[in-house]
Amino acid sequence: MCEKIEVLGLQLDGFTAKEAMQEAIRYMETEPISTIEILAGTSVVELTETGDLRDKLAQMELLIVGDRTLLELSGIEDRTLLKEAETHLFLKMFLRYLKKGNRKVFLLAPSEERMGKLRDYLARYYSGIEISGAEIVEDKPQVGDMIVNKINGAETECILSVLPSPQQENFIGENKAVLDARVWLGLGDGLSKSDAKKSTRGKIQNFFVKFMLKSEIKKKEKKQHGQADAK
Repeated sequence: MCEKIEVLGLQLDGFTAKEAMQEAIRYMETEPISTIEILAGTSVVELTETGDLRDKLAQMELLIVGDRTLLELSGIEDRTLLKEAETHLFLKMFLRYLKKGNRKVFLLAPSEERMGKLRDYLARYYSGIEISGAEIVEDKPQVGDMIVNKINGAETECILSVLPSPQQENFIGENKAVLDARVWLGLGDGLSKSDAKKSTRGKIQNFFVKFMLKSEIKKKEKKQHGQADAK
């Protein structure tokens, strides 16, 4: 049984990439749909701004740390976990698994630009994955129902989402019970973060995310100490 990693009151699974893959493969062989989310620092920042996001994330079957910063700020010193988070090892292993098995994947993105980048990424590194369908998710009435019907009609095995938080969590939370697939994999901005991490813009973004996370953790600790002193 894996140890949990706590970040701002959220319990994340402390699996190694290999252990997380074992869980993911089991999900791909069973029904109904299981949900996996790879949580990056920017998504955790949303926790401080969106009241019910924490509850929706807690309902995921597998919540994986996708950002070394989260581990460092949580006091985690395990070199394996730090390295795997930094290199996005679980995501690479899971996509290789989908490629090797010629698995059908349905893509969800918030814009044509993000969809294009996702398609290019999969075509470049994981060309064996069969894309059974793709949709741009807009925040409009009845759009969710239409997309669910398309996903179910495509006989897909895995839904791959690069929707931002909290749109990503809202979509799967509202539609999980009616989706006909084996696995939902929520990446959020994980791919774009990976691509941009060496750029000047990416480094600046990472700096501010880390700064905000540190501030929120300090506020939480100060509040906890205040409550303890009051007792």
